[in-house]
Amino acid sequence: MFSVSLINPNFQTGPEHLNSFYIPYTIGTLWGYAVQDERIKKNFKIHNWVFRRSPIDQTVEECKDADIALLSLYIWNKNYCYKLAKKLKEANPNIKIIVGGPELDWRDPNFLNKHPYIDSMCINEGEQAIKHIFTCMLDNEPIPERNHFERLTELDWPSPYLTGVFDPLLDAHPDIEWVPTLETDRGCPYQCTFCDWGSATASKMFKFNMERIENEINYFADRGLPYVSMTNSNFGIYKERDLQIARWLCDANKRTGHPTGLSVSYAKNSNSTVVEIVKMLTDHKIQTGLYISLQSTSDQVLENIKRKNLKINKIDDLNTIAKENNMPLLTDLIMGMPGESYESWIQNIENVFEQNITNMDVYYLQLLVNAPMYVNDKETYSLETFDAYDYFYETNVERLEKEIEEGIAECIKVIKSSNTLPSEKMLDCSLFSWFVLGMHCLGISNYIARYLHREQNIKFTDFYTGLYSYLINNDKSFPVWIDEYKKAHDNWYEYGYTTDSIGGIKSIGWQVIFSLMPIIQKADRVDDFIEHTANFVNSQYKVHSDLLDDYKNLTSLYVKQYGRYLKQPVSMSLKSDLLQSKNIVIEDRYEHFPESLDLHLNYIFYGRRRSWALNKVILK
Repeated sequence: MFSVSLINPNFQTGPEHLNSFYIPYTIGTLWGYAVQDERIKKNFKIHNWVFRRSPIDQTVEECKDADIALLSLYIWNKNYCYKLAKKLKEANPNIKIIVGGPELDWRDPNFLNKHPYIDSMCINEGEQAIKHIFTCMLDNEPIPERNHFERLTELDWPSPYLTGVFDPLLDAHPDIEWVPTLETDRGCPYQCTFCDWGSATASKMFKFNMERIENEINYFADRGLPYVSMTNSNFGIYKERDLQIARWLCDANKRTGHPTGLSVSYAKNSNSTVVEIVKMLTDHKIQTGLYISLQSTSDQVLENIKRKNLKINKIDDLNTIAKENNMPLLTDLIMGMPGESYESWIQNIENVFEQNITNMDVYYLQLLVNAPMYVNDKETYSLETFDAYDYFYETNVERLEKEIEEGIAECIKVIKSSNTLPSEKMLDCSLFSWFVLGMHCLGISNYIARYLHREQNIKFTDFYTGLYSYLINNDKSFPVWIDEYKKAHDNWYEYGYTTDSIGGIKSIGWQVIFSLMPIIQKADRVDDFIEHTANFVNSQYKVHSDLLDDYKNLTSLYVKQYGRYLKQPVSMSLKSDLLQSKNIVIEDRYEHFPESLDLHLNYIFYGRRRSWALNKVILK
């Protein structure tokens, strides 16, 4: 009997108080596929699971007596796994070390020379490779160093959830809030160069059977798992099928109260099916939002990254539907893409806001080892990167520095500059994005900015450039926060993380771009910034005092503030045409009221994609 350590370590996910970890689905589904074979089922057993980043020496002790160690490499565990594999081989020279996963640098011809403790690698999908390796061991045949099989087209093997593969693990850790992965299909029809999704699974998509999917959803609900992570690259691309999956999620929620949250990548060219899915989920208070995948609005950038976006008129149609159904509409932009300049970046923001998309995320470009951009485009566009260590450590600097010292800290190659965007201009892009994310996307100024755009044809970016300068000259704290932001950004570039605080909000890197609203709320200054905005508008534009009164009164309720939660709907009559409607009702979007300021600030960050920090405004 061969014993196998299943190793897919990850960081805790979500707010710290939840003690939440992902169920190690990838390694579990490889196991589930392999043990369909009766010979393997009778001759292999699970020695232990590694799902979190325990101290390396502790994990070595737990795994060293296994015959085989299967390690799945991702950006969040690659260095940990290499160190673990090396130490395992030292502790037990007979153990077979088998690696695979998206971060496997299999194109490097010297990979196995660099990692001599590795016995075998699995390239791309791993199910057939693991089964083949196990069969070789049963037949006393040598294990191939490289295993690369054609994609599976029939996704019909038993679910690791439904066959009880994960039950002993979940039962052994009742204190953990587990996050399950729901895989309903595989593949992505797009070839975006910054992504390793299409390159990993190719463009053709294949589907798991519906009975399995329904039963897995009910398994999650019956287990009381509140949050589901879906692996779809384009949920909503199959109309009837994906609508039915959404119905099952809603049915499970109605029956058990779970799930309450969902992460998923909707169809890139969002359609009426996606709208129907999101409305259904939102009506059942399953936290999600209508997502439009943009990344950039520059035609040249989109051509460079081999991507095609929705036509503007279709975005406008989706926005109208979202507004009619009071659904959050969101998108994201990726800063530093090939061909992006400061001017085109500012135009990106203008284009997004002109479509009345107020919920936007901004990310720095990451170069993934198996993405076409990393393989082919670095020299073409002079993409200079730095190793960012902070993406997985939140504010735990002590742990990060300890792992850097141990050589197991995880890092991502993040854009620093390109041939069209030097590093100093990248900082300017970052600062402007920080400002509009905090002021516009999280509610302080978006209603008045949208009014001025609609009625006076004022460009959003002109408005925010002016407001930015006004705040520098009229608020004592704001220029201090800007200086702190610049220092944190510079340290991030130099060291891969920072130990700086901005306005009392501690951050160690990439999160600083989302920090303005938490900073303002920590200082209890939402109303001050509303007043600043009203004074700026009054000084620069011709508006009636009724409009400014409506803006201030509405926005003070629209922004979800700690200690001022709307536990009952509030009705309001407007004196102006700020919203082109006189009577409105404002209510909490999710009826969720954290008991401490720290938790409230946490949810502003973690709930931003679901508009958690914005109360719902209903036009009557």
